[in-house]
Amino acid sequence: MNRFCLFWMRSRLPWLVLSLLVLLMFGFFSWVFESLKTVLHYQLILLSLLTMICSIWDVSREWHKCQERLAERNLEASSLSPSEDVLQNQLLEQEGLAKDQQVQAQIRQEETLDYFTLWAHQIKTPLTASKLLLKELPDSQTKKDLGQELFRVDQYADMAMTYLRLESFHDDLVLAEVDLYELTREVVKKYALFFIQQSLRLDLADFKKVVVTDRKWLAVVLEQILSNAVKYTRTGTISIYLEEDSLVIADTGIGIQESDLHRVFERGFSGFNGRVSQQSSGLGLYLSKVIMEKLGHRIGLTSQVGKGTQVHLSFPKSVLVLD
Repeated sequence: MNRFCLFWMRSRLPWLVLSLLVLLMFGFFSWVFESLKTVLHYQLILLSLLTMICSIWDVSREWHKCQERLAERNLEASSLSPSEDVLQNQLLEQEGLAKDQQVQAQIRQEETLDYFTLWAHQIKTPLTASKLLLKELPDSQTKKDLGQELFRVDQYADMAMTYLRLESFHDDLVLAEVDLYELTREVVKKYALFFIQQSLRLDLADFKKVVVTDRKWLAVVLEQILSNAVKYTRTGTISIYLEEDSLVIADTGIGIQESDLHRVFERGFSGFNGRVSQQSSGLGLYLSKVIMEKLGHRIGLTSQVGKGTQVHLSFPKSVLVLD
């Protein structure tokens, strides 16, 4: 009750100050004007009485209103003032609307995620069937070209699945010692057809490097980088070698403009090359960056227009506990 009265006085402070000033003025006038002293004293008493009655009525009205609201929401009476009671009610209404909107947005996001997950799985069925049908065709340049395009579609479907799985990255994480050379060789074999079709030379150096990582996620990164190297290299060589503690994948392709270098790892950024060739989704390097960071590794890139691009994958030593 004391706290309620304190809050009430604060909320009615301008009115209380005005009433006090009026009473003081009447008291001052009764002291100055002796001839009107009796009349002024009578008015002062009457005005004080009216002020007290109005104050008691206002306090009672606000107290009952506050108790009704507290009963509705089962709140403690000591926690609210009359003005806070109204604001608290409005705040609760706004919080309710915000929660409803948040729930609806989350439902829509989950539905969209479920749809794209289902699509990514279902697209694999016609892709597998198309590959089987392709094998029945006689050897020709058209068959080889069609095989390349099916490979790209399959890769884009895998990219979509990878993007969706990022939300549950750590649930799918298996850390182990991985032979980097053997893993690189496996990824390179997937692109053998592209090297042959485009007459590209592969220079895979013999190196020994064991890293503690997740084999599947690191393979995704290597595939994305090698895919970009093959895509933007018309002629020349793709070299893969170890430089100090970093794996370098270098090509002699068209290169990247200097103005685009600081943004190549941004989501959806395709740069000048992507706008010209219309072949870039702007997700490959972004996914690679996110995956490498989650694995505790690093990725960097240098490039010159017309001379090629070099991607550096670094594996800083970390203290990890292996099961």
